[in-house]
Amino acid sequence: MSAVFRIILVLASLATLIYISRKLKKAQVDTHDTIFWLVFCFLLILLSIFPDIANVVSNILGIYSTVNTVFLIIIFALLIRVFLLTIKISQMEHKIRVLVEELAIREKKEAGELTKLEKSTRRKSEKE
Repeated sequence: MSAVFRIILVLASLATLIYISRKLKKAQVDTHDTIFWLVFCFLLILLSIFPDIANVVSNILGIYSTVNTVFLIIIFALLIRVFLLTIKISQMEHKIRVLVEELAIREKKEAGELTKLEKSTRRKSEKE
């Protein structure tokens, strides 16, 4: 891995680490989501400081270039994150659908009760 790429990787990781930390302090991001990004930044910093780790992984996987291994690790981690977010979105969509259905049923019942109340009020007024 070239020295320039290592420096860029460290700087980008530190910038991301600082950015995520500030967002966490301002409570603009969920703590659970932040853990992924912090671990991801530390992993990138670790790989850039100790490139031998990436070299060993490259040799084990039979990948010619260490940089390609780093990119492969980054892409794999981000794909996992996208998959987990897709699951979370699906769960939230299901919850929203259930809540909307419950709200519609509740409004329908309330509207029905109001019409019954209006009818009974009209009957009482007609009798008097």
